[in-house]
Parts: sequence; C-alpha cells; structure tokens
Amino acid sequence: MSHPAQAPYQQYPPFQPPAPPRRGAGLAIASMVLGIIALLTSWIPIVNNLAAVLALVGLGLGIPALLRARRGTAGGTGLAITGLVTSVVALVLVVVTQLFYSAVIDEVERSIDEELSSAPADAVAPGLTEPAIGDEAAPAADVVALGVPAQVGDYQVTVDAVQLDGDAAVAAANEFNEAPTGQYLITQLTVTYTGAEEGMPGWDLSAVFHGTDARQYSDADCMAVLADDAMDAPTLNPGGTDTFQFCMDVPPSAIPGGQLSVEPTMSFDDERVFYAVQ
Repeated sequence: MSHPAQAPYQQYPPFQPPAPPRRGAGLAIASMVLGIIALLTSWIPIVNNLAAVLALVGLGLGIPALLRARRGTAGGTGLAITGLVTSVVALVLVVVTQLFYSAVIDEVERSIDEELSSAPADAVAPGLTEPAIGDEAAPAADVVALGVPAQVGDYQVTVDAVQLDGDAAVAAANEFNEAPTGQYLITQLTVTYTGAEEGMPGWDLSAVFHGTDARQYSDADCMAVLADDAMDAPTLNPGGTDTFQFCMDVPPSAIPGGQLSVEPTMSFDDERVFYAVQ
C-alpha cells in the first residue's frame, strides 16, 4: 500500500517590522515662511533688524528640516531648501542695507557739520530770531503808550505796566522758580475779547521783547510761574475782560532802549503791536 506524497515544506520570509511613519513638513514650512518674510522686509530701515531675527530663526528651522527630509523621516525637502536659501539671502541683504544706510547717515551728518563750520561767526544762533531793531523796529509814532488800548487780533490789549527788573517778583511768586539767565522782565496786560465765539488770551496772545542786542525774547521761553500768570487766564466770551502777566528772560544790557510787542500766537499776518515800556 503506497502512501500519498507529502507536499514540500514551504519557507516563509522572516518578519520585517513596519517602516516608521514619515513625519510632516512642519519645520520646512515654518522655515520657508520665515525666510520669505525676512527677505521681503530685509531692505526696510529699522524693520530689517526684525528681518535678521526672522532669518536666523528660519535658518535654524531649515537645517534640521532638511536633514530629516534627507533621512526620509519627514517630508518637505524642497520647502526646507527654499527656507534656507531665503533666510541666507535675507541675512546678506540686511547686512548690505545696514551698511548702506549707515553710510548715508554719516554723509548727511558730515554735510551738516561742514555747513555749520562754514557759517559766519556772527550768524544768529539756533532758537534766536532776528532783531526788532532797525528795519523791524516800530517808528516812535506807532508805539502805543502804557495804559492805552490797541487792537491785537481778536483782543483789545492794554499794557498796564512793564517791570524791567522782575527778579524779586518772580522769586516771590513761586519758590520753585529758577533764577534767570539774564533778568526777568514782567509785563501786565488787560485784555478784552472782541471775537465772535470764545477766546483763551493766555494762549492766543504772545509778548516779545525786542532787545537792543538785535534779538527777540519771547514769553514762550520764560518758564517762571507768575502771580497772575497768563496760563491761568480764563476762557473769555465776547466782551469778557481779564488781567494777567507775561515774563521774558532778557540780558540786562539789552533792556535799555528795547521795545515790547504783543501779537497773536497763531497768525499768518503781521498783527503785532508795539508798546512803550516806560
């Protein structure tokens, strides 16, 4: 009795563990986005400082993203390369533009220094205006006497008194007032608002002393607080009247023979009126 032939033994391939899943391309995408933003802003002054930071971050993300993509553990090889390239180019542009802007600023400063050094020695110093003496001085017939009203803008202005040496009065008005660089000059005004709406005389009017040293000294440059300070003057309705004071810091040698003017603070026309100081 014969036995049936047995089927040959079948060998199976050894077990292969599954390949690890590939990660996404998050790092590569982030690197590319940061690199593009850095590239677009790398030429803008001041902003390109931030562009340099973004480019460095994009570079830091792009390198590991490219390594992972080459090993097959992540995707986005092209994205990572794009992020690296744009980040490097952005860094180069930041350095170049910073050097360019620095050179331009240095050139401008050099030009300004050359102009200042070549200016005449008797030129008017910054912050000082040209004189009221000479062609801007008011003829004697046009000078309004003390106590006489005159129209200045929307106000009828009377200069009640001018105190040529107001140092003691300023010191008594406020203990925190600083000593003048020259000598305090105080003028007291009585004003009546003649406009149609409302007026703030302490802001609407300015007093200027025109010294014999060919310079003007404005109340805006006097920081002292006065007993009847102009900044404390109330808002006036039409017909309203108030009395207040302005001060000016003037070199003593420029006071004798000088002139006082009152004018609107904001005006495109020459509406100044000259008043006698004595």
